[in-house]
Amino acid sequence: MMKFASVVGVGLVLFGAAQIANAHGVWVAQRWDEYGIIYGHGAEDNDYDPAKIKSVTVLTEDGKASEGKVEARDTHAMIVPGEDAAIVLIDFDNGFYTEGPDGKWVNQPKSAVEGAKQAGRYLKHSVSLLHIHGDIPALPAQALQIVPLSNPTELEAGDDFKVRILYDGKPLQGVAIIPDYVNLAETLIGETDQDGIADITVRNDGLNVIAVKYSVPLENNADADLIQHFATLSFTAGGEHSH
Repeated sequence: MMKFASVVGVGLVLFGAAQIANAHGVWVAQRWDEYGIIYGHGAEDNDYDPAKIKSVTVLTEDGKASEGKVEARDTHAMIVPGEDAAIVLIDFDNGFYTEGPDGKWVNQPKSAVEGAKQAGRYLKHSVSLLHIHGDIPALPAQALQIVPLSNPTELEAGDDFKVRILYDGKPLQGVAIIPDYVNLAETLIGETDQDGIADITVRNDGLNVIAVKYSVPLENNADADLIQHFATLSFTAGGEHSH
């Protein structure tokens, strides 16, 4: 596992920052023949502090550790995977956001804002399938995780497959899923069953990003009222594309 961490900045942000922090996801996608660590909402591709990337795990097709490195740029980060890399897992800490008495949000914990109304801590998690054939191997646990129960990279738009949603490694029942986060970021489908399983239809021949959100209330916590986890599963469907 590659660790990539430092203290997140606490500068002021614009009104609506909590909604922004809340709604954004993280995933891996190709950019100019490189692999970018994307932070965005829907089709947006926003800048961010690379220090918010807390861990990156690169796996081979059989689930073994693979080489890879993260390259920090000024406003984002790229990942350079080894030749045998098949899956990338990322954990991203977007920090605390607090609504002050004037209704504006700041990127600070609640304890640092006099007269604060509400606050949350926003964590992002992703599983990105790069190049994989056959079954999906067992994945290292993340706080919130979308696990494909078959290999969606071998499917085409319109095909169905199943995913399991795990929270702290256990099936999460009753959460709705966003099946096409890039194109329809606010559209939810069904809910996971008692085993955390839901049916998904592949929406695109090309990049697919599936997302799920889960909040955990905090009691007697000076810095936040909740922790919100936002997880994605990204992959490319529809086979190889000619040049």
